[in-house]
Amino acid sequence: MRTVLDIFAQIFRNLWAHKLRSFLTMFGIAWGVGSLLLLVGVGEGFRSGNKRELAEFGKDIMFIFPGRAPAVKGVMNSARSYLLTYQDYLEIRTQAPHVRNACPLLSRTDLHEVSEIRQRRDRNPVRGASA
Repeated sequence: MRTVLDIFAQIFRNLWAHKLRSFLTMFGIAWGVGSLLLLVGVGEGFRSGNKRELAEFGKDIMFIFPGRAPAVKGVMNSARSYLLTYQDYLEIRTQAPHVRNACPLLSRTDLHEVSEIRQRRDRNPVRGASA
């Protein structure tokens, strides 16, 4: 029992002898814990906010985007582009009975838009949804 008391006495003597080093160490630990708590709180806030925003869409919704799929698993060098067309939309509407509703988003990058505010021609994609 005496050795445990000696150990604690030596700990407190060293802390008292090196006040600045002890303070900076404790401050660094507190700063690290506080930063970790802040980051976890911000992350949880973003997660719950995104979950709430996505819940407004509904629970049975699916988005399909064109992209690239590899011809060989794991190798994107030989990836093949899969583009969705308006005909794909029509086939989904007619041949997929489990789909209640579908709405294509049409996008063209070969058109130029002219803004009334900015009097120059920008090469921005033109997007629109069908009715």
